[in-house]
Amino acid sequence: MNKYEQRYRRLKRSIKTYLLENSSIADEICHVQGELTAARSERLFLIERLMFHEGLAKNNHIQNCSTNEKSEIKDKTNGTPSSITQDQTLPKTNTIDIKSKNTSTARKKKSMFPINLTNILLHCLGEIIPGNPNFHTSCWIYPVGYVATRIYAHPKDPKKKCVFTCKILNNAGIPQFQIIPDNDLDGVFFGESANICHQELITTIQRSFKDNTKAHLKVQGEVFFGLSNAKTQSLLMLDANFKCCTNFKGFNLPNNENNDPALSFEELQTYLT
Repeated sequence: MNKYEQRYRRLKRSIKTYLLENSSIADEICHVQGELTAARSERLFLIERLMFHEGLAKNNHIQNCSTNEKSEIKDKTNGTPSSITQDQTLPKTNTIDIKSKNTSTARKKKSMFPINLTNILLHCLGEIIPGNPNFHTSCWIYPVGYVATRIYAHPKDPKKKCVFTCKILNNAGIPQFQIIPDNDLDGVFFGESANICHQELITTIQRSFKDNTKAHLKVQGEVFFGLSNAKTQSLLMLDANFKCCTNFKGFNLPNNENNDPALSFEELQTYLT
């Protein structure tokens, strides 16, 4: 046996081992991908259920508040002696009451989130920075720390649902908007405005579209982030720094998201079929 035959057999054995290793690695990758798809579908289902139950809990909370107010009105009309003694001791405990009220309001603000805004789940309202004009315009306010999630088409497969996390951060005095698809840190859409993020998402989705459907997708970054929602705007107006935004004139009127394929997953599917 010459040296060439030995080399040939050695290479043949190494090729067989490499093939076995590659097949085992491919099987492991397929198994992990299956687990990831199952986890993502489960997360999507849980978020949809959370949005549904948040709406039911909100309605029940409103009904409980109305019944509590009625009972308080009845107690005031009855005029119990315990209420009189409490009113007489109020001047002695003013400072304690103020501290307890501040802590209770802070707890209420934390406990009220997440808030279901029909198509958006608001997790954190953030903080208004009135001294920096980059964080508000004449029509919009961009609170730092704002976090919301919504369901829309997946960038790589528009026929599948995907949970997007929308964030507003402070990048050295300049707002940074982020759209994170299903915790995919490699596919984050970010920019200095909400429209830039929404435009990048739309262009990524449009690559699988036909030419006649591209014109129907309009960029509406603030609406996609949920800043045009009436509930979000009312919460921002309750902030003490709201009146200090000098450049702000008034919010834009909210658009109907259900009929816009750039915002609604269900409406987008009508253009794909």
